[in-house]
Amino acid sequence: MKVKEIIAYACGFIGEKEIAEKLNSSSSVTYSDKEQEKVDALLRCFNFVNEEIASDYLPYLVTEDISVDNSILNYSSLSKTIINIYSIKGCFGRNVKYKTYPDFVEIFGKANKITYSYLPENKALNDEFDFYNGLSARIFAYGIASEYFLSDGLSEDAEIWEERFKESLFVLSRKRSETKLPKRKWF
Repeated sequence: MKVKEIIAYACGFIGEKEIAEKLNSSSSVTYSDKEQEKVDALLRCFNFVNEEIASDYLPYLVTEDISVDNSILNYSSLSKTIINIYSIKGCFGRNVKYKTYPDFVEIFGKANKITYSYLPENKALNDEFDFYNGLSARIFAYGIASEYFLSDGLSEDAEIWEERFKESLFVLSRKRSETKLPKRKWF
């Protein structure tokens, strides 16, 4: 799905039906200055929401091969912008001890793989967007509407959409595995 389709979906929530029609149009369209400002604001809101989801709710994880012997791994040598490290593995998949610093991680041992959450890159209007962790366009549209109203100073409207956004994310993040109860004890 393209980013502009998600933004068009959010336009339905904020009452911008003309912009939504232009975004969904397959032909080339031109926006007035006012419309272009709104589209740019909505794109910024999309990128804010994407970063918020990745950093606070449902982390985007990646595992990379690394080669470090009792040394320092600079975050700049990784392919993505790191948020949190989840594990560093050595030979035979064993965990390796490490200590994090603002610009690097100190690794105590030989490391082969690192798993970390990352900050997603900003998207442009015509970029493709893949949904991860069960996210949907509806959830993104709730977040975009909330951010848009908040930036316009309409805090009551923003609060309504933020509540829907956070409730939807809560439903996605809850545990769905089997629940095991302890065995009965007879006294």
